[in-house]
Amino acid sequence: MCPLNPKYLLFILISFLLFKSHNNLYSCTIFYLVRDSLILAGNNEDWKDPAPIMWFYPAEEGRHGWVKFGWGSGFPQGGINDQGLFWDATAGPYLAMPRSEATKEKYNGPLMQKVIEECSNVEEALALFSAYYCDDLYRAQYLIGDASQHAIIVEGDSILQMLDDHMILTNFYHSHPELGGYPCSRYEKASQMIDTGGDPSPYMIGAILEATHQEGMYPTQYSQIYNLKSRIFYLFYYHNFEEFILIDLNKELKRGPRYYSIPELFAGIKPIAPETGASLTISTQEFCWNGKPGYYYELCYSTQPDFPEGNTTTISCLKVSGEETHSYVYGMAGFILLLILAGRTRKMTQMGLLIIMTITLTSCNKEQNPEKEDPVLMTRTVSDLQPGTTYYWKIRAHPIHSDDFWSESITRIIN
Repeated sequence: MCPLNPKYLLFILISFLLFKSHNNLYSCTIFYLVRDSLILAGNNEDWKDPAPIMWFYPAEEGRHGWVKFGWGSGFPQGGINDQGLFWDATAGPYLAMPRSEATKEKYNGPLMQKVIEECSNVEEALALFSAYYCDDLYRAQYLIGDASQHAIIVEGDSILQMLDDHMILTNFYHSHPELGGYPCSRYEKASQMIDTGGDPSPYMIGAILEATHQEGMYPTQYSQIYNLKSRIFYLFYYHNFEEFILIDLNKELKRGPRYYSIPELFAGIKPIAPETGASLTISTQEFCWNGKPGYYYELCYSTQPDFPEGNTTTISCLKVSGEETHSYVYGMAGFILLLILAGRTRKMTQMGLLIIMTITLTSCNKEQNPEKEDPVLMTRTVSDLQPGTTYYWKIRAHPIHSDDFWSESITRIIN
């Protein structure tokens, strides 16, 4: 067998890394849905940074209050204001804007921040877009929806109006699908689920988000389900759709400006037992779930789905340190690379490149889980249940050193 030329191996490695880098364009799913009296929006934010942040900005003179989502740079990736105006963005290939350059003023800053702070609805947003454009629109597009059943997609020089009862945005341009990203399986999946989903509900929106979430190098870091009329939304972290935080925007804005690291708000709750639909034959039942250390937990159970008189038992867990292994992988790769650069022998160079490729391919294809602490199994035994009775149960949690938000699991049923 002919030996592999190290130059070819290096070329293959670089090509693979460039391919994975290019794939960051093909992520994020956003949709807006109007049906009956409900106006809902949903979003999966897919990216490699495992540290998303949530900011609250109360209203000021001439500016609406709003919540912003993004990362350490502070650049707004999406959000909703106190008028029910929602937006999020997806990346796309380069799109020229000759008409905007010729007829509009270039806005030097996040144009969507200006829109969300100054506009109450889509009609007012359109007036701003008729006057301004920004650098962001050369490689991104926005879906904007309001609490009055109006939604648009802004893509470069084009503004698309909603013609049905919903709009969906992934990573291809509706007016220029030939530029890339089309056909899109996430778009088709979301469209099919909306068309066949019947009456809308947060559970339906959650099912669409779960079906279109991403894993791998650019996983879904956070997701939201918005009720635009009530300004209440559900926040999910790291495509765990079994745990959420319910946030009332109007109430949170009254508490003043502040921000939160989203990962620290979530305990990684994953209910294990009893499974939904399990039969309750005796009065004693053991409840089991996984969760991270460093959080207070409440087991809630009730004969009513809204838990009006539910029983609650509290569990607290001491914080323990988890182990991280990524530094070992990259350290080993760096050591091998130093050997290669030393260039001792042709055989060592070829072997080193093969090892680096193996490590890189393996680590890139694994999902980059940002949780630093391994979940632990927790149990609580309840002995006052009535056999043959339907019970609803869930787990609630919040960090030991903060009580601003409680997360909770999806409600399960036993009878």
